[in-house]
Amino acid sequence: MAKKNRFKKTANKIGKKDVSLVWRIGARSFSVGAVFATVFYGITTGGHITDPNSLLFNVQGRLAGQFGYAAQDIRIAGLKRQSASSVLRAIKVLPNDSLIGFNAGKARATLEKVDWVKKAEVRRVYPNQLEIDVVERVPFAIWQRDGEFYVIDKFGSAFTSIEPGEVKGLIVVTGEGAHKKVFDLVNHMEAHRGLRSKIAAAGRIGGRRWNLYLKSGLKVMLPEKGLASSLVRLDRLESDVGVFDKAVASVDLRFGDRVIVSPIRDESKRIKVSQK
Repeated sequence: MAKKNRFKKTANKIGKKDVSLVWRIGARSFSVGAVFATVFYGITTGGHITDPNSLLFNVQGRLAGQFGYAAQDIRIAGLKRQSASSVLRAIKVLPNDSLIGFNAGKARATLEKVDWVKKAEVRRVYPNQLEIDVVERVPFAIWQRDGEFYVIDKFGSAFTSIEPGEVKGLIVVTGEGAHKKVFDLVNHMEAHRGLRSKIAAAGRIGGRRWNLYLKSGLKVMLPEKGLASSLVRLDRLESDVGVFDKAVASVDLRFGDRVIVSPIRDESKRIKVSQK
């Protein structure tokens, strides 16, 4: 019995020592981890990782590169107007960045929220390759509203990342709701290529009809209904009598049974319309 009690006492002492050792090791590990976390937080918030002049610049990417998990092979397809850097900025990936924890699905969703992206596909090919396919939205017109100009697509959605001066040859439209109706207008004008090339701008009047403004300064008033037939009449006026080159201030096509032409009294006062 005495031997048994001595064995229990010895076991209890050893058990207490083991528990004490575990606690000491755990406390030290936590302290070391806290120090490393503090240091990492400091160099991150201090900009050392993102500062190209810092010795710690992109340290996480360089470490990942040692194990083959850095973005060392990035392929981006489908870009016409935008740059590869704009794609990488959107998904916050730089060449040689760490791909540990990279989520291709989230990257795709992020890209498709960018206003110039119509559709995107992002694939990670392990360990260090990214494949990105982008379909860009196409600038279609320039919408002037409250003195500001916006590049829009055919659905009327604006591009915040494209300045109007960066695109040429687009029709300028004004008036409330013009951005939603311009596709229909331009679609009808495509049947009259000669006419389309002469038009610089179009104004939506009362949300019901259009006025066309030619590069020569001529204004054409279109009716609320019968857009296609009105453009045919205008095209014939040009081909039959060359109305675009006459000293004419305006052509009124709002009446189906007649055309009202207002002449320019002084040719020097003709207003030229420039296109963005």
